[in-house]
Amino acid sequence: MKAKHLIPILPILTLLAGCGQTSLTLNGGAASNMAGAQLTATPAELVVYPNDRPSIPDGAQTFKENCASCHSAGGAGAAAKFDEQWAHSTKPIDIYRTIAFGGSDTNKANNKHPQFEGKLSVREIWNLAVYVKSMGQPALTDKEISDIDPVFGSNCAVCHGTKGDGDGPLARNLEPMPANFQRFDRFFNRTDDVLFDHIANGIRWEGMPNFLGKKDGKKNVNFDEAYIRKLVQYVHKFHVNNAAVLTANNVPTPGASAGVGSSAGAATGSSTAPNATTGTSSAPAAGTQKPQGAQ
Repeated sequence: MKAKHLIPILPILTLLAGCGQTSLTLNGGAASNMAGAQLTATPAELVVYPNDRPSIPDGAQTFKENCASCHSAGGAGAAAKFDEQWAHSTKPIDIYRTIAFGGSDTNKANNKHPQFEGKLSVREIWNLAVYVKSMGQPALTDKEISDIDPVFGSNCAVCHGTKGDGDGPLARNLEPMPANFQRFDRFFNRTDDVLFDHIANGIRWEGMPNFLGKKDGKKNVNFDEAYIRKLVQYVHKFHVNNAAVLTANNVPTPGASAGVGSSAGAATGSSTAPNATTGTSSAPAAGTQKPQGAQ
């Protein structure tokens, strides 16, 4: 039989040849290392990111109903105190973990923080996390944001984009690409001190320039430490909402504002896109995701 006649029946011959093979059996340690239920199960304390920017005002209401009895209305009660230094050095994701899964109070080592997973929704816990952080470092006002808008536009948007998506006109020429400020898994896992360092001192070899000590003459702005702290807060407007959008029951609030720091207007949009969680699973996140590097 010619070779060209064998080609069509080779897959059948291969299949028949395998029918007589003995099945593989693993014993001892090899069998125990195979993927099983315990290895593939969802982590017990899985952090799921929200599908839209968490709301500081909604978090204030949830705090009043669930937390003020221990922390007091202003967050300076007998339990942990939320001050500026704490806000600068604490990751939002760590606040989420403490609220959701419980943890030791920093001022009272024997006082276990209650666990709210299952009692509050994922969104309510994230609302709480950003509100608690705002107690130590209040979000920018509308006036502060409008003053920084043109400064961001002329100094940052060329790389990071006007909407913070990391898609400015210079982005395609950079490797890695500029940070997408709407990535929850990125910015809820960073402290304000880290963001301050990136803006003040830049990121070597990645195209992020240093701004500390520089000046925007046309905008009459000096990039001193105080102003860079405000820029850090400005970056947060892309992933934290300072306007009431949802009630505790996830019902739209009439007249809720669209802008961060706003007090009137229409509610924010509800666009969603895939995002990563801290485990191996994935969860939705706000905004359109774009590639970015380590900036």
